[in-house]
This record gives sequence, C-alpha cells and structure tokens, in this order.
Amino acid sequence: MTYALIDNSTLTAVQRLTGQALTKSKDSVDTDIVAFENYIQAILFYDRLVAVDDYIPAHRDARIASFPDITFLNTTEYNLDEIEATATERANQLRPKLQGGEFVNDDFRKLIELLQTHIVCTWDISSSVYHLTLKNLSDNQQDFEKYGNIAASIFAELGDASDAGRRTSGNVELLDRYGNPIVKGYKVPGAKWGNGESSGEASGAIKAFVASLVWLANRSIFYSLTAKYLQADTFLYPIRQAYQQSYISQTCHYGFDYAKHIVEHFSTSLSTDLIDIHNGGLTASTSTSLPVFSAWLAKETGDPAHIVQAAYNIRNNSEFVEAREKMREVRRLFDEHDIADANRAVSAIIQDIGKASNDIRIKYGLQTRQGVPVTKLVHVYNTYAALNSLPKVPGYNFKVKVPEFFYNLKQPRGFRSVYRNLTHDLSTVWSLGEARDILGSRILEDKRARAYSPKQEEPRHRNAHSPFKSPM
Repeated sequence: MTYALIDNSTLTAVQRLTGQALTKSKDSVDTDIVAFENYIQAILFYDRLVAVDDYIPAHRDARIASFPDITFLNTTEYNLDEIEATATERANQLRPKLQGGEFVNDDFRKLIELLQTHIVCTWDISSSVYHLTLKNLSDNQQDFEKYGNIAASIFAELGDASDAGRRTSGNVELLDRYGNPIVKGYKVPGAKWGNGESSGEASGAIKAFVASLVWLANRSIFYSLTAKYLQADTFLYPIRQAYQQSYISQTCHYGFDYAKHIVEHFSTSLSTDLIDIHNGGLTASTSTSLPVFSAWLAKETGDPAHIVQAAYNIRNNSEFVEAREKMREVRRLFDEHDIADANRAVSAIIQDIGKASNDIRIKYGLQTRQGVPVTKLVHVYNTYAALNSLPKVPGYNFKVKVPEFFYNLKQPRGFRSVYRNLTHDLSTVWSLGEARDILGSRILEDKRARAYSPKQEEPRHRNAHSPFKSPM
C-alpha cells in the first residue's frame, strides 16, 4: 500500500477553506488552495492518508472528527516524541543572520532562493526614527501579490506553532551592508533624514518572520524524519516543501544544485522528462502533469465544504484505481531494487501514467480562457542508503497496536517527498476564474489577529537613499 503523510498545517488550510477555521490573512488564501489541491491529489492517488496527532488538546478531538478518513498517530505510542525532540534540537541550532537586507545564513538564504521570491529589509522612517522594514522586491503588481502570498504563508507558520502549543524564537543577528553590527545607538550611514538615528533592532514583523522560518524548518525536519520512520510519502504545506528539499539535499549530500534543479526545471518543464536520476542513483524524481481537481470539484459542487467528500466519491472511478495501482508499483520497484536497476521498469510505468493523465485532464480539467490549467505532481524518491545521513530515528515499539502499514517497517526502505512549485501553482490558481472564487467563498477572517504584510520595493530603488528610506 501507499501512504501519504499529511502535515497539520495542510489540514488547517483545508479547514480554513471549508469555513471551519479562521484565517489570519486573506493573502494566504491562494497558498491554502494549493495545499487543498495537494490534499485532494493525496486522496485520489494514495491508498491511505495518515497524520500526526499532536494538535493542542482543546481542539484535538474536533480536528480528528473533521478528518474521519485519516489515521491519526499518537506521538507517544509511536515514539514520534523522540523525533519531535530531534527536530527541535536541529531547528534550535539555526543561527538566522541578516546582512545588508538579506538572509546570509545558508538555511534561510537557500529557502528564499528556492521559493523564487525576493524578500529584503530596508531602513524606513517612522516618527523621525529609522526602523528596519520587511519588503518584497518586485517591478509589477502581479509579482508583488505573488510574493505577498508567499510571505503571508510564511507568517502563517506562527499560527501553526500556536496550534501545536509551541513558541519559537525570532532572534536574528543584524549586520549592515558593511558588516557592522546593528545594536542600540546604531546610526544609519548615508541617511538623508536627521542624524540617522535608528531603532537598533529588528522590527516586530522581522522577528515574527524569523520565528516563522524557524518553525517552518522545525516542521520540515520533523516530517522528513517521520517519513523516514514510517516509510510514508510526505504531503507538506507548500511553503515547507522547498525547505524540505533543501534540508534533504544538504543532509543526504545530493548537493543544493539538485534541489534547484527540481524547483527551477523539473517541476515546471513542459518536456517529456518524466524521470530524473541523480547522484549515482541515491535519489530519483518522477513527474506527472495533472488537472486542478479541486477547481473541477468546486464547479461541480459549488461549495468548498463538499469538495473532500466529492473527491472520495470519485476516488474509486477506474482511472484513479488504475493510477493508484501504477503508483504502488513504482514505489515497490524503488523499494526493492537499486534506482538504476528499476529505472527502465519505472520509466515504462511513468509513461503509462503520463498517457492516462492525458485522459484524466480531459475528463477532470477545468476549461478557462487560457485552456486547461495543470499542475505538476513531483515525487522525489530518497533511497534508504541516502537517508542514512539523516539523524537516527527511534526503534519501533511493536508492543502497542499498530496500523497495518507498520507490518513491514523492519525492512529498510526509503520515502518519497512530494514537491510543488509554489510560484508556478499560484499563477495557476489565479487563472481559475469562478472556481477560485468558489474555493475561497467560505473564508472567514479573524479580525482580532495581527497580520504582517511586507511593503513593495522596486529593485532599482533598493540601494538608493531618500528622505524616507535607506538601504540596510
């Protein structure tokens, strides 16, 4: 059987879109729609969905009741609390650093690059004092909105931390473009307002942004280790998938270039490259082009609250049953053979899936002015040999009643991580027209929540001084 490990952030996104949970910022709605599509594809193409039961006690029972078809795993019974401790330890080792307006610590610098966004900090005047301000570098409104969606989704990580009953640090080292530390009493060099007096510290928005990134890293590491432990495929909230690819590429010694290749080429290419092998067969990627099922289901039902059930209603249609059989066989081949040995057989199956996906796009594709919008479902298979470089996971406790997928866990296997190109998928969401309106129709905004939204900065003005701002 194939198993999709869904993170709690994705489940919260589903509840926001179905009106069961409040949203702190409407800027994150489109990313929630991408997460919703991820969830629907897991329902259609996987045998079973599993999640970690680590929600705050006050809402735990309601969360589980909202997803009756998901198997929730208790953290203590299955030793997942040991993995939690390891993920927290690794995340706490991060040393966020901003210099000259950009993150220069490797983890966050690479994440921002993989997200294909441009987030910087500048000194902006407020009450005659310079304050560090978070901004998106963009030349046009569409890019600004796209980067704003991504930033809002990062800030949403703080809400996820709160839902887990956790706090995370927003501490960040600040250096100006010359390498000088920014502390109390710091004067902005070249300032055109007053004597350059500054706050000498990160703003509340920047601290919140850093804290969100630390939690994002924590969860990405946790679910990567849990996937290794359970031998399940990860379906993470889209903003986390980029960090997961960076973390695994770095820890398993694939090299950052492989993560960039997945993000910049393999997940967006229109070519027929359906399988990609890297690093001597330690990892392989497969790609399938699919319609936006959630959009089609939105038009069919007219209500996002009915989409999940509608997905289960079509799940046993012959095309999805056959697709699950083929994906199950791909996983078996990767598990039981070296990637190089499995390549020919996997390639043939992936080609069959590609042919079937053409029929699926015709049947479930949404017609728009631009044609039928498609997304790419990319699976990155990490071999057991590669995963030896990850932190060790605990042993299995077979004394407790375990789900049947634990049956073969003593056999060494790898796991697959699902990756979606978020910037590409956001553009696809914007093309959905009426379906996009339906998907967002039940959104309820939390008027009491504090939402952060970066300002816009045109790239040509980034290093310019004016009476209103100066570069960091």
